[in-house]
Amino acid sequence: MLNVFCLAGRLAEDPVMRETPGGIRMAEVTLEVERPFANAQGLYEKDRITLEVWRGLADTIGSVCHGGSWVTAKGRIASRPYEKDGKVWNNYSFVAERVDVLS
Repeated sequence: MLNVFCLAGRLAEDPVMRETPGGIRMAEVTLEVERPFANAQGLYEKDRITLEVWRGLADTIGSVCHGGSWVTAKGRIASRPYEKDGKVWNNYSFVAERVDVLS
């Protein structure tokens, strides 16, 4: 089984730092990744992908990165099931396990 993503792009804004009730630090960053093809007008659109970064890596990202920073991220996709109206749904998140700052 394989569950991995690899992205490269610019941070859309400064990292948002949070802490869980148990004291674990996390950062939420939104990465803008350019699509590999042009739209009908000849423009390359960007996808905005929100990443979770945890613990020490979150502290590093929070102190080093800012909106506009070029980064690469590698990690896994996590699903969090919940039930609503008798049906099970999933929320998906991108959990970054490695982030490299390029600028």
